[in-house]
Amino acid sequence: MAPQGSGKKVSALGHRISRALLGKHRVRLMRWLRARRDLRRLAQSDAVFISYAKAGRTWTRVMISRLYQTKYGLPDSIVIDGDSLHRLNTKVPRMLFTMGNYIADRYPVTSLPSPYTDHKVIFLARHPADTAVSFYFHLRNRVNPNLKDVKQVADAEGARDIFDHLQNSPRGLRHVILYMNDWAIALGHCPHNLLLRYEDLRADPVPQLRRIAAFLGDDFTESQFRDAADFASFAKLKEKERENFFATSKLQARDTANPDSFKVRRGKVGGYVDYLTPEQTAWVEATIARDLNPVFGYSSAGPTVAG
Repeated sequence: MAPQGSGKKVSALGHRISRALLGKHRVRLMRWLRARRDLRRLAQSDAVFISYAKAGRTWTRVMISRLYQTKYGLPDSIVIDGDSLHRLNTKVPRMLFTMGNYIADRYPVTSLPSPYTDHKVIFLARHPADTAVSFYFHLRNRVNPNLKDVKQVADAEGARDIFDHLQNSPRGLRHVILYMNDWAIALGHCPHNLLLRYEDLRADPVPQLRRIAAFLGDDFTESQFRDAADFASFAKLKEKERENFFATSKLQARDTANPDSFKVRRGKVGGYVDYLTPEQTAWVEATIARDLNPVFGYSSAGPTVAG
């Protein structure tokens, strides 16, 4: 058995070697390879689930996975990742879960032709300030330092305070808004699309899971919907993450002593206001009201939950 942490050491060594050999070409090559990988996965998928980072994509993935696990008796530690569950039962769709950032290097989100056009596309929106604040903690606690250059994240990003991140970071509030606005346009090019909102999922997951199932063309029992919501409750997910329950590094804490290093951190609707002054909150709300496409249903009143 390899010593604990040896994989990370090999990975770090590999990145050092690639920097030495490729120099300034490293980032371009690695992003090109990742775009090629994601385009291949997209072509092989029955559906694609898209959201900005930290918008609730992994949580929703666990709930969707749970539906198929209970329906077909599949291992509950394996979540959908491409054909990971399809290989165990071909009735499970192959699904790509992605932000789409590497594909966007080759095909800008609003460009035509679009590689997404012929796919079922589910887009998950979240209040952009909650997304940006959650991503701030992700930058500080979860981004692999060996991949910051590839992910185009400057070392200084983790040193900003939260409001500076929202206002001035290349990955701040305006970046989230631009991403969402681009996808509002792109969804119009995808005849088979479903728009979800994180806030609606948090308020009552079951009706939203029904929408997802109907969109995918699958049916589940009410008890299976309720079980999926319960299985992926935030308290239970945090405990599963602490125990390394899932067979994926995407749901493993970087440091179990640091609650902000967990993939499942808070999940609070409107939690961004806890970190800001009233004046800063007013700037956030005014920016969203002015710049965000209204199709998502967010306004200067702050995050809302549809009835």
